[in-house]
Amino acid sequence: MLRAFVTDPALRATAIRLTVASTGAMAFASMLSLQNPWWAAMAVWMIGQPPRGLLVERCAAQLVGTLLGAAIGAAIVLMGAQNPAASLVGLAVWIATCCGVANAMRHQRAYGAVLCGLTSAVIVSLTLGTQIDPWTFALARGADNLIGIGASLLVSMALGSPKSGPSIPDRARAVTADALDLVAAALGSPGMGKSAIERDFLLALATLEASAEDAAAGSLAGRRKLRDLNTLLAFLLDLIVMARAIRAREAPPSAPGHAATAHLRQMFLRAAVELRAGNGLDVRAIASAARALEAADPLMSPVIGEMRILLGRLADGYARLDAPEGQVVPRPTMAHPDVAGLRLAVVRGALAVFIAGGAWSMIDWDPLRYLVLGTCIFTVLFAAADEPVPAVRQVFIGGLCAAATALLWREGVVPNVASGWISLALAVPIVFAAAMVQAARGTAFVGLAFNMLFAVLARPVDLASGAPSVLVGIEAMLLSGIALSYVSYRWLIPMDVGRRRGRIRTSIRKEVAAISIRAATPMAERHLARLRFLVFSMAIRSRADVKAVDDALASLSLGHVLYRLGKIAISPSTSKIEADIIRKVLRLASAPIEDPEGIGRELRLLAAGAEMDEQTKWLLGLASRDLSSHPSSFVIPASRV
Repeated sequence: MLRAFVTDPALRATAIRLTVASTGAMAFASMLSLQNPWWAAMAVWMIGQPPRGLLVERCAAQLVGTLLGAAIGAAIVLMGAQNPAASLVGLAVWIATCCGVANAMRHQRAYGAVLCGLTSAVIVSLTLGTQIDPWTFALARGADNLIGIGASLLVSMALGSPKSGPSIPDRARAVTADALDLVAAALGSPGMGKSAIERDFLLALATLEASAEDAAAGSLAGRRKLRDLNTLLAFLLDLIVMARAIRAREAPPSAPGHAATAHLRQMFLRAAVELRAGNGLDVRAIASAARALEAADPLMSPVIGEMRILLGRLADGYARLDAPEGQVVPRPTMAHPDVAGLRLAVVRGALAVFIAGGAWSMIDWDPLRYLVLGTCIFTVLFAAADEPVPAVRQVFIGGLCAAATALLWREGVVPNVASGWISLALAVPIVFAAAMVQAARGTAFVGLAFNMLFAVLARPVDLASGAPSVLVGIEAMLLSGIALSYVSYRWLIPMDVGRRRGRIRTSIRKEVAAISIRAATPMAERHLARLRFLVFSMAIRSRADVKAVDDALASLSLGHVLYRLGKIAISPSTSKIEADIIRKVLRLASAPIEDPEGIGRELRLLAAGAEMDEQTKWLLGLASRDLSSHPSSFVIPASRV
C-alpha cells in the first residue's frame, strides 16, 4: 500500500480527499455538539470520492435514502413502543423490502434503497428499548448526513478533478466504428476469428451499456441522451446478429457477387475510418455498394436487405445522439428484473434480521442490539451485488482490524489526551491509512469497513470513559452481525454470479418462447427489447465464459428470426403454404424444447421441401443453425415455461 501511495497519484488523491472530508465533517459535527459526530464521517466514507458528476448523484441518493429511512425507522420504533418484538418484525419486513428494491434497481437508485434500509436499521437498533426519542435521534442522523454530504462536495470541488475519460458521444463513436469493422470482417474471407470478434464487441457494448448511466451522472444533457444512447446500443447489438447472418451466408470466391462483396467490405472499412476521424456516420456509400451486391448475387438479397434496414436505423440513432434534441422512439431495450433473485433477496433479508432480532428478544442482552445493527447493515448493503460473499469477507477483515484498533485506542490513547481535538488529530494517520486501502479497487471494502467501525467504536472526539468489557461486547456483536450476513449470502440463501447467470439464462429462454407465441402481435417487439437487455446482462456477467456469450448471441439471433417470421406470416403477400409452415415453426419454438438439434433438422427439411420466399428460407436456415449449434440454450423444462 505504501508503494501504491508513492506510485499512484490517483489513489493518493482519493485517499487525501476522503481523509480531509471525513475528519472535517466529524470536527464540524462536534463543533455543533451533535450527539454522534462520527456519523458525519461515516457518510463521507459511504459516498466515497467518485468523479464529480457521479458524486452529486450519489450524494442525492444518500440524502433521500437517509431521510426516508430515518423517518421509517422512527415510525417502526414508535409502532412497537409497548411491544419491542413488533418493532423487530417491522424492521425485518422493511429491511427485506429494501433488499428487494435494491436488487431490482441499478446504479444510484439501488444505492438510495440501500441507504434507506441501513438508516432505518441504525434508528431502530440504537433506540428501541431505550429512553432515546427516535424522532430526535432520526433528526440527528439526518443532520450528520447533511454535514457529511456537504463535506464530500466541498472537498471534491476544492481538491477533486473533473470527470476523466472519454465522453459518452466519444465512446458511442468508437463502438459504432467497431461495429462497422465487425460487419466488414463478416464480409471478409473465412478464418479471421470472426466469432471472437463478435464476442469481444458484445462485451464492449455490454460494458458501455452498464456504465453509461454513471458516466452521464451530474449532466442533464447526458441524462437526456441516455435513451438515445441505449437505442444506438440496441441497434449495434442487432448488428452483431446481422454479422452472424452474413457469416452464415458466406459465398465462395467463384460466386457471382464476390467482387461486389469485396467492394461492400471496403465501404464499411472506409466509413469506420471516417467516423473515427470525427467526420460523422455516412452510410450512403455502403447502401449503394449493398444494392450493387444484391443485383450481382440475388441469393444474398435477404441478408443484404435486412442489413440495409438496420444500417438506416443505426444512422438515425447515431444522428439523434449528436442532435440537440432527439425524436422519441420506441424503447429498443427494456429492463427485465431478476424476479427470482428479487424474491430470494427479500427472503434473505427477512430471515437474517429475524435470526438476529430473535436472539435479542430471547436473550435480552443489550449488546445484542449491535448484532441486529451489523446484520441489517451488511445484509442490505450488498443486496444488489452479484458476488456479495467476497465483499462481506473483506468487511469482516476490516471490522476485525477496526475492533482491535478501537479497543487499543479507547484504553491507550483516550485516557492520555487532554481534549477530543487532540484525539481526532492523532486519529488522522489511521483514517488516512484506511482511506488508502479503500481507494484501492481490490481492497475497497476492507478500508471502508475499518474506517466506519473504527469511528463508531473508538469515537475519536469523545473522551467519555467506559468499561472495556462493554466495548468488547459491542465489538463482538457487530462482528457477529457481519458473520451472520456472510452466512446468509454464502450458505443460508446463496448468491453468486453463477446463480444470477442461471436465472438470466432461464429468462432468455422464456423471452424466446414469448416471441414465438406473440410473433404476429405488437407485443413481440416488447419481448425482443427485453431479450436485448438480458443479452447485455449475460455478457457483463460472462466472466470470459465464451460459451455463455455465444449462447446469448444465438438466443438473440433466434429471437430476431422468430420476430421476422411472425411479420412474414401476416403479410398479405405471403402464400398460405408459406404462412402455415411459419406458424408450425413458431409453434415448435414456443413449446418446451426437448430436442433443439432435432427441431433444427426439421427446419432444414421444411426450407428444402416447400416453395417459399428466399428470405423465409434464409431465416429458417438461421434458426436451424442456432438451434443445432447451441442446443443447451433453448431447452426449457416443461414445468418452468
